Amino acid sequence: MRQRKDRGRWGRGAKRALVLGVVVGALSACDDLLEVDLPHLLTDEAISGAGTAETQVNSAIALYECGMATFAWVALGHEDVFESIAGVAGGAHIFRSTPVAGGCDQNSQDQSWFDQIMGARAFISNDPAKFPGLSESLGEANGVYDKMNDGSFDLGSAGQRLSAISAIYMALSMQHFGEFYCEGALDGSNLVTDAQFRGWALDWVDRAESHIGSFGDFAMPNGVAASARNMARAIRAQVLWAHGDLAGAAAEAQTVLTADPGFNAYISREGGQERRNKVYHAGNSAGFSGMLGINDWWRGTTNNRAPNPATGQQWSDTIPFTGYIFLGIGPEGQTLETNGSVANMPVRWAQQQRDANEDPVSLGNLAVPDTRVEHIYKSIQGPEKREVVDKYKGDDEDIHLATWRELTLIRAEWENTTNNDQAAAIALINALRGASLPNISGAYATSLIGDQATMRAVILEERRRELYSESARYWSTKIQNTDLLWFPRRQGNTPFQGYILFGGVRLQFPDDEYTLNSNLAAAGGLALRGTGCDANEAVIPG
Repeated sequence: MRQRKDRGRWGRGAKRALVLGVVVGALSACDDLLEVDLPHLLTDEAISGAGTAETQVNSAIALYECGMATFAWVALGHEDVFESIAGVAGGAHIFRSTPVAGGCDQNSQDQSWFDQIMGARAFISNDPAKFPGLSESLGEANGVYDKMNDGSFDLGSAGQRLSAISAIYMALSMQHFGEFYCEGALDGSNLVTDAQFRGWALDWVDRAESHIGSFGDFAMPNGVAASARNMARAIRAQVLWAHGDLAGAAAEAQTVLTADPGFNAYISREGGQERRNKVYHAGNSAGFSGMLGINDWWRGTTNNRAPNPATGQQWSDTIPFTGYIFLGIGPEGQTLETNGSVANMPVRWAQQQRDANEDPVSLGNLAVPDTRVEHIYKSIQGPEKREVVDKYKGDDEDIHLATWRELTLIRAEWENTTNNDQAAAIALINALRGASLPNISGAYATSLIGDQATMRAVILEERRRELYSESARYWSTKIQNTDLLWFPRRQGNTPFQGYILFGGVRLQFPDDEYTLNSNLAAAGGLALRGTGCDANEAVIPG
């Protein structure tokens, strides 16, 4: 875990002893979680011995983090950052509609994350009483959290600390399913909606805070966060925001920011397979993918493309809010402009190409580089050099999970949407940019006052740039704003290799979950896929 810098704050962590060998061996032997008896991921001795509680908690953390590191890499397709150009890992950046199941980061091309996050959940708890609304029992309550809180493991105050940590990672796992999936199930249960997953996430945050209240606040292990309490509250803010409770999310965000103005939480990473930063390794080190410029390459007006299902209107030939190459900020803080008839095009400071000396080709405007969107020009597995994500500098650099910047943007959205106070939203954005980037000012700032719709677009673009390559936080933003933020829905292929874009907005559980689960099979099986998403998020077949 390398030391990292986040505009004025430093963090560090120590290596942890993990039982990943046991975990990976068990998960890689099955294609689907329904085919494995999850308690046997660890030995019977480990399950029954109170002295192994911390090892079990660390195992759950390791599984979650390995899954999320891969998910963060795959998400760069849904966020319009990456296309695969190497001829391998071709399914990584195609707007997937289903997750990839399998072992934890078995090779550089491995795109598996589903089993890891679901496995972390099973390590922590399978007590049906803690998942209200399930019609089917999850089986014997023998997760590590269950045993620490039913009298099986008597750990004293240490049990409160470990219970808080495991509850936080259970909340994160439920948040993942609630934000990015239409529906799902737990261990052969009935159908679970996205709203139920989010509700369970909030329940587990409450449990975490209760344990923290008993033990006292503490730093999360491995440098993940300086405060367990603030990490729990930041997760609550993210879940409430995805749940449509903007006022609740903004209040929680303010609580965290008041306690720690520079709050950050991370997915901890270290060198070596299964603990590496997959965003860096697959994108930069192995070099499978290159960055995308503004999207003017998809099926245009002559290709009978489907309209935006959220508005019924045709998308333009050039897609707004796309492109991460040479992004700029105008002299009065502008990040969006109208280009021809297309609004909400990102301001750039250079064209999407380099000259013979490999220097960016200047646009000749007054914009300056937006240094938040770091990329470099390098040889990767393709016929020529490409722009590559350079946010992370090595396999051992931690991945952002929840930050003061996202919490500030939740507050800015609340000021604009609920209070109709664009001046307050502008002040929050300017605080994010600080002195190193142009602030929103002058005539441009004046033009935004009273213009709630334009201010919304400004905040969305700010989220796109601030949350660049950060644990799918911009993908989540797109899910909440499908009327403005583009999903292809099988509208075209990737521009270099021509991989078919699947068109996923939210994900559906793997097919086997619908066919092997007797409850889901009896209720319709594969026909249930996507029932939890509205028409605006539907995947166009074909």
